[in-house]
Amino acid sequence: MKVGDKVRFLDAVGGGTVTSITGSDCLVEDEDGFEIPTRVSQCVVVTDEDDARAAGHAPVHQAPPSQSAIERVRLVNESEDLKKENSQLKQRIHELEEENERLKLALLKAQWPENKDKRKASVNPNKLPLEMIVQSRPYEVLRGDIIEVDLHIDALLDNTAGMDNAAMLKHQMEVFRQTMQTYRHRTGQKIVFIHGKGEGVLRKAIIDDLKLRYPTCMWQDASFQQYGFGATQVTMK
Repeated sequence: MKVGDKVRFLDAVGGGTVTSITGSDCLVEDEDGFEIPTRVSQCVVVTDEDDARAAGHAPVHQAPPSQSAIERVRLVNESEDLKKENSQLKQRIHELEEENERLKLALLKAQWPENKDKRKASVNPNKLPLEMIVQSRPYEVLRGDIIEVDLHIDALLDNTAGMDNAAMLKHQMEVFRQTMQTYRHRTGQKIVFIHGKGEGVLRKAIIDDLKLRYPTCMWQDASFQQYGFGATQVTMK
């Protein structure tokens, strides 16, 4: 023990800082500034950690995290990184699909005989032959004068890995709106959207979108004999 050490008394409550040592005696200054004479043998040196433990607080030095805790933190961080990468990938896929659609229409315009004259302004896609537009989209079929659009997710995408139900529904609605946009000026054109019966989520989303975005268009259940309850027919107005 030396001057400046923090001590506590063995045979009494209290303690303080050693201010002087004379032989086997010493003076201990308590928190109020009073010097208490006591014997060296009746004092024990304490550390800050001892003080904290005696006061009922957590010790100053804590045990390092376990290996399992470190592994859990690593997995959580990797999961967040994967979610971010997945979101960015979905956005990129959507952008590429839109670009692919524009390229298809550009190719159709270039192949159309009436557009061979490069001096002409760009051709209105609504004047392209209906067969040419439908053939450029693998999920569309022309049956007589009716366009049939299959909105089942496996007809739209080759791979849905990493997509939840909400992401699939979002993509299906994007295809629906893209189709409506393509044929919006073809008055009287009938389009059958095959959505399946299921729980009715996609059908409800289509009808809600028709009411909000295309209030002038007419819609009804498609032929029950052909589609059962799994399709909606829209007539462009």
